[in-house]
Amino acid sequence: MKILEDLVKIHNENFEKKVKTEYFSEMILSKQYAIYCLFDFMDEKENKIFEISEIKNLVFEKKIKKILGYIAFYGTIESTDIFEIAILKSCQNKGFGKILLENSIKKLFFSKIKNNVSCDINFFGEEIFLEVCEKNLFAIKLYEKTGFEKISVRKNYYGQNKNAIIMMLKKVKL
Repeated sequence: MKILEDLVKIHNENFEKKVKTEYFSEMILSKQYAIYCLFDFMDEKENKIFEISEIKNLVFEKKIKKILGYIAFYGTIESTDIFEIAILKSCQNKGFGKILLENSIKKLFFSKIKNNVSCDINFFGEEIFLEVCEKNLFAIKLYEKTGFEKISVRKNYYGQNKNAIIMMLKKVKL
């Protein structure tokens, strides 16, 4: 499936730990994950359109030019975490990360409330958590612009002397 291959490409160019298509297919099949992608579509008049869609609900009659990025949420009984977010290297620093982050959060919470999704997985909470490498200043700046606040540090989370900053977004507004 081309979409899975595109997700793997984006992941592998952004993260040290390399993955294969099974990584994403397992997430897609799990109730605990919700993956949203930022797509570059072409409409019937060949106009360029950017759209964010949950991967499970894709409309395949649209011509997908490419996936610009993705975000994976992980829901538990207690909270919602951003498991990972990545934008194609060639599309970074153009505002796509902010578009993907803000709009996917709105879509996730709106769709789960609207469809009254089972309460065994919590995508409803008023807080979203994430971990980010303290050296990833571009990501930290993006998260802060979006309203995330630093709440803690996990020492050596990513390896020796590679700390994670724990961030939280309070009171998700729809």
